[in-house]
This record gives sequence, C-alpha cells and structure tokens, in this order.
Amino acid sequence: MANWFWVFMLMIMLVGCGSASVQPTAVPSAAVATATTTTISNPQTSAQMLEFIRQHAANTSMVSYSTNSDGSINQADPVIQFNAEMPLPLASTMKIVVLASYAQAVEAGTLDPEEPIALADWELWYWPNTDGGAHPAALKRLEIPADQRGFANDPQKTVPLKTLAQAMIFESDNAATDYLIDRLGMAALDQTIKTLGMQQQTKILPIMGLFLLVMNPDAPIDSSTLPTLLKLDQASIEQQALALAERYKTEPAWRETVRNQGQITLSLAEQGQVFSHIIPRGSASDYAKVMALVGNNQLISPEVSQTMREYLEWPMTIAGNEAMFKHFGTKGGSLPAMLTEAMFVQPAQGEWADRTRVVVLFFNQLPDATWLGLLQTFMQQQFAVQVALEPAFAQSVASQLK
Repeated sequence: MANWFWVFMLMIMLVGCGSASVQPTAVPSAAVATATTTTISNPQTSAQMLEFIRQHAANTSMVSYSTNSDGSINQADPVIQFNAEMPLPLASTMKIVVLASYAQAVEAGTLDPEEPIALADWELWYWPNTDGGAHPAALKRLEIPADQRGFANDPQKTVPLKTLAQAMIFESDNAATDYLIDRLGMAALDQTIKTLGMQQQTKILPIMGLFLLVMNPDAPIDSSTLPTLLKLDQASIEQQALALAERYKTEPAWRETVRNQGQITLSLAEQGQVFSHIIPRGSASDYAKVMALVGNNQLISPEVSQTMREYLEWPMTIAGNEAMFKHFGTKGGSLPAMLTEAMFVQPAQGEWADRTRVVVLFFNQLPDATWLGLLQTFMQQQFAVQVALEPAFAQSVASQLK
C-alpha cells in the first residue's frame, strides 16, 4: 500500500531534477476534446487517460472542483462529479481518516506527538515484504540502521510519536498506520468518520488484520478457497480482521510464524479480486469534501487542519515545487487492481493562482496490464495534477464525464 515512490517520481517529472522548474506539458484542447473508439489498455497521455476512465466507468470515480474559503464548491469553475457517491476500495487513501483521528487526539491532548515510541513497538506491526518497501524506506529517511528484512538494528531506540504519523503519510508505512490505529482505538476512528460526515465510508480496519484474511498461515487462501473469502459479508470481514490483528499483536510465536511464511500463491488477478472485496471503501465525494476542508483549514478546527497539512503537504518539501504550488497535499494508494488519489492544490501561478483545487480519482478492477503500466507511467497522477492546474483541460474533462 505504499505510494511514496510513485508520487515522488511524479514530482520529479513535474518540476525537474534540478533547481530550475518546468511546467507540466499542456495537452492541446483538441487532444482532450475528441473521444476515441479505440479500446485503451495502457494510457500514455492525458487524453488516453480520460478515454480510459470513460471506458471503465463502472469501476472508476472522480471528483474535482475549486473551493470557496469555507471548503464548499465554487460553482464558477468546472465541477467534475463522476460516480461521486459510488463506494470504491481505498487502498492507502484510507489513511487520511487515521490522520484526521490522530490530529483530533493531538488537539484534545489524548495523544502527545512528542511521546517517545520504541522502534520495537512500532515494528511489532511490521510484516516484511508486504508493504512495497515502505517501512525500510521510512527508516532510511530517518537514518536508522536496519537489517536485511527491514527491522531496526536497535529496537530500543525511540522516535517521537509524530514520526509514525509522518511515516504513515510520507512512505505509506502500514506498520505505523496499524500502531496508530491500535493507539486510537476503533471507537475513536468510528467517531472520526461520523464527525467528518463521510456517508459512504466503511469501517477503518487494521491493515495487518486485512492482510491476514488473505495470508493466514493457519488457513492459507489459494484459488480453491478464494470463493469462500469472497462470500464474506462486511460484518464478517470486520470481525475476522480485528480478531486476526489482535492475535498477531498478543501472540509472539504466531506473529513470527506469520512473518516467516511463504509468499502469497494467488495470481495478480485473484489478489485484485480479494483485496477489492475486503479493503475499506469510501466515495470520491466524501474524500473531496475532506480534502477541501483541510485545504482551507476548515476541517473540525484550524488546529486539526494544520496538523493534517503538516503531513499531507510533504510534496512541498521537494525542491522546485514552490514555483508551481503554494500548497499541495496528497495521499494515494495502490493494491492489485486498484489505484487511488486524493489531493488539494493551490497553484502558485496561472488563472487559478491562490485558489484551492481538489481532485480525487479512484480506480478499481483494473486489468493487470493497466495496473502495472500505470505504476510505471504514473499517468493517473499526471492527469489529476493537470486537472488541478489547467482550466481548459479541467473544463474539457468535466464536459466529457457527465
């Protein structure tokens, strides 16, 4: 569920590797105004990305608009509401809810961002080779020596609690996410969903528990047993995921068995099926509203919004981005067959300078080749940023996604 590398690479492409920034290449209006009847399987341009969305409407949602200062929709600019209320699996974009709950707890004083956390407690939730290298990447950024599996060499070393919130967003570290979920508790996360008014959001669950539904060493899932897992209803998914996460936390011997088991035997397409079924879901509309409020310091309180922005606006730490953006906050995600993006952007120049824009784009049931291709080209991210920055392009997309 890691997304740091993909978004980082997008930033490299947008601002260049050196100090001199470059603008995104504008797509000629004719290129986006004309739909094609050709089936798109590996989008290579923004025009093809748009046509791919049109051709895969049943499993795609998109919301984009400019905001007023209170976070509401500015109807003067193009508004895109494509399958806006359709719940789709979120992958790591669900971590926005965990971050909001963490920010609430910090404001309330129930969590101290400076509390020292032993790496052993953080890494209790680490499952090597299941996070796309996110946890080792977080340790590397923090200059913490680690072994070949990605565990810190000194498990008694401590870091501030806020470092885990940072790793959850910067590298999309699942271990940091599950540590925070455990500290916050299910009741607090459920209440955060209600407070945010997220109408389509299902329960946030420990990632460890969800993965163990698929990779439980006591009941391994293969092609023959996959149909049974796909028949689980939402209540059963929640109950079993929570129970498995608790067992992983409290039974050290079983935890090591989990960590040392072989790789998943399901094909990529089968993994897409199962993760699409069990991963928490939400709507593009709900996430657009949350990002719009955060981007205008209106989510719950200015303090909560500022805490969230401290982490979500990590792209602004990349040299050169300040020439294009005054603010850029984002959280994306990926699992087999799904890609998700949620962002707020305040351009530094152009017609929309100083205006907060939101873009949310969710894909589910992507063909294997398309999913793998987009992980290489990052076209979905380039497309989303272009919608955020270019009025003519956004208008063309809005007119075609009715």
